Formats: sequence, C-alpha cells, structure tokens
Amino acid sequence: MDIIFNYLFKIDIEGNQITQLPMPDGQTDLKNYIVTLLDKILVDPDKKGFEFQSETAEIRTLIGNILAVQDQNQHEYAIHSTAVAERLLRKEIESQQKTNLKVALLKGIVVVSFVKFDNGSQKIIISKADYDEFLDALTYVNRTGFPLKKRIYKAFLAEIDDQNTVNKVAVFDTNSTFTVYWWRDFLELQEIYTDEYNTENVFDTIEMKVLDPLKKKFKADHVSLWNATVHYFRVKPEFTMEGYISDILTGYKPFNDDLDMLELGIKAKKALETGKFDSKFAIVTKIISKRFKKSIPLTPQIDLNLKSDIQNLKSTIKRFQEPNGDKWVMIKSPEGYEYFSDTDVMP
Repeated sequence: MDIIFNYLFKIDIEGNQITQLPMPDGQTDLKNYIVTLLDKILVDPDKKGFEFQSETAEIRTLIGNILAVQDQNQHEYAIHSTAVAERLLRKEIESQQKTNLKVALLKGIVVVSFVKFDNGSQKIIISKADYDEFLDALTYVNRTGFPLKKRIYKAFLAEIDDQNTVNKVAVFDTNSTFTVYWWRDFLELQEIYTDEYNTENVFDTIEMKVLDPLKKKFKADHVSLWNATVHYFRVKPEFTMEGYISDILTGYKPFNDDLDMLELGIKAKKALETGKFDSKFAIVTKIISKRFKKSIPLTPQIDLNLKSDIQNLKSTIKRFQEPNGDKWVMIKSPEGYEYFSDTDVMP
C-alpha cells in the first residue's frame, strides 16, 4: 500500500476552527495510530453501502478535484483536504446546535487519505478518530486522547476505478448505529439498502444458505442454531456480520461432532459478503416477525409449531427413548398437560 497523502486536522467545535497537524516523520505513536487506523478501515467487514445524493455534492466535487490533481501536487491536495475538514467542522457545529442532539459530539481529528495498492486500485478515505477521556495512571488527572485498543472512528471510503472515477462508496462507524450527521449531512449520501430490506434479505440468506442445508444430516443442530438466530434478530438492535458469526456460530458446540463449525462459519461469511445487502444495519424485527415460526413434523398427524425462539430450549423440549427403541419428544407444558388427562403418565 502506497500512501499518496495523509492530511490531519484537529476539529475544534467550541473554538469553531480546524488546525492542520503535521504528519510526523519516523515511527511515532501518532503516525502508527493513523496507519493502523487506515489498515483497520480497509479490512473492516462491517460497513454499509451508500451513494451520493448528487454528483454535485460538495464532498463528491472535492474528491473529483483530488483525482484531477496533476503530478501528485501536495499543495493542491492540501487545499482540497482542508476544504473537506472545513465542511466537517460546519456540519458538526450545525448538528451540535440541533435541539434533538442530546450528546455532545466528541472532539477528534479528521484524516484525509489517498492510497494506492500494488494491483493499481486506489481509494480515498475520510476518517474521524474521536478523542476519549481517560484517567492518567501516574498523575491521576483526567485527560483526553486516542484509545489504542478500541478505536472510536467514523470513516468514508471511495473506491476509484481505472477510469479515475468513483466506482463505489462505503461508510464505517464504530457506533452501534451509523451516525446520521456523518453520512447524510457531511457526506451527502443516501442509503442503497434500507434497514428493512437488509433485515429481510440477510435473515433469508442465513436461513436458506446456512441453516436449511443442516436439516437432513444435523436436525438437532439445525433447530438449535435456528432458535439462536431468531433470538439474535429479535433482541439485538443491530446486525453485524462479524457479530453474528461470533455470537451464534463460533462458540457453538454441536450435538453431532461431524458438524464442522469452522467450515460453517466460513460458509456463512462468504454468503453474507457476497449478498446484495449491507453487513451492518439496524434490525427491524417487525419485518420478519412472521418468519420466526418453524414447523417440525413429528408424525403424519402431528407437527410441532415453534412460534418464536425458545429460551432454555434444552430444558423445555427433551427426547426420550424406551428400552424397546420407541422414541418420544417431551415438551414441558403445564397447560398442555391438562389437555391429555386420558393418556398415560410416563414414569
């Protein structure tokens, strides 16, 4: 990766000003922080696709100006990058002044970067790394700085094609939901896929490409993973690809040892990466609430209908096998028990 330029600006909302910071030479902590931040953004799978509201949007125009610079003129790059930082300052001040913004925006730095890769592809990245408060362990004084382990950032990435034009854009945000002022007000973007669309299509993909193929050989694991997936979509405020795989698949202990969970995780990641939807979005449960139902055939006359996920599945539904080989499904149900008073009570 060749960094054509990196421009850093301190954003001061209270002082209504930006300050360009010199990119340090050598292996300084700040330079390492910026390079690591860029690396993190480039490989982050939890992103959301957007497109510009208009080809004349200010950020879109500034990107075009950057791409039009001849001979990698750093002075011209700096002028356009400064205009990006000035727009961010204006939009952050406007957002701060809105009465419905209850939390003060964090101070931080904005980094405007232009990088080129060995395969010839180019990307323009605009990122804001937020300051965080911490207690100095030596002086016990409250200070602000950049968290090294859990980086707090918002980022925009524009992929540049071989015609030197913007081919695709994506937004990253370590907040639980994408910050509206960042993508709508500052970047002037619009969503390609809505949360409703994402919720429905991601759930469909997981069900059809990841879970349903388990039905034939891994029935118990299919039910258990389906139950956990429904619970995830019902209680989680947002979906992230890495979060789903980590929470539902990675730590799962299969009933059948032949089920390779590592392989299933890889299969799920591939299905979620190649689908036409975002890998991070707010879950809209009502869109798929009717899908939280599953019918399991027990006999030609009886189906077990699951209306939603079942908490404590193992203690609610159990199996029983008699010495003669007869197999039973037992369901814990005080209410259901009363309906079958004329049948035998199992010892």
